[in-house]
Amino acid sequence: MLIQESETDAWLRDAVLLRLPSGRTCYLIQVDHERCDQCTTGTRVVSIWASVRGHCEAVAWCGHCFNATCEPVLTDDERRRRLRLVKVAISAGRVSRTWHGARPAVEDLRNRGFI
Repeated sequence: MLIQESETDAWLRDAVLLRLPSGRTCYLIQVDHERCDQCTTGTRVVSIWASVRGHCEAVAWCGHCFNATCEPVLTDDERRRRLRLVKVAISAGRVSRTWHGARPAVEDLRNRGFI
């Protein structure tokens, strides 16, 4: 299966694994940054996580006031494309260590220069 990959998706080559307390597994498929509406001085990180079946959740937080949210989001065509890239990585055995929180997983990517 050939999947086109843009340079901004390079970090998707290795699936970032999140295991929730319920035992459910999710994979990071998207990370965006936006201005925080609550404190107006912080940057809000919006991370999108998907189950292998394609159910997506947005886990977001502000680095300044820590206004945090977690809510289901629609799985659009772009998110499906990104999930396909993650599934290719999983099939190839390229999976990160198991993370137990969205923020440390995303911060690890940032610290390593991937986002």
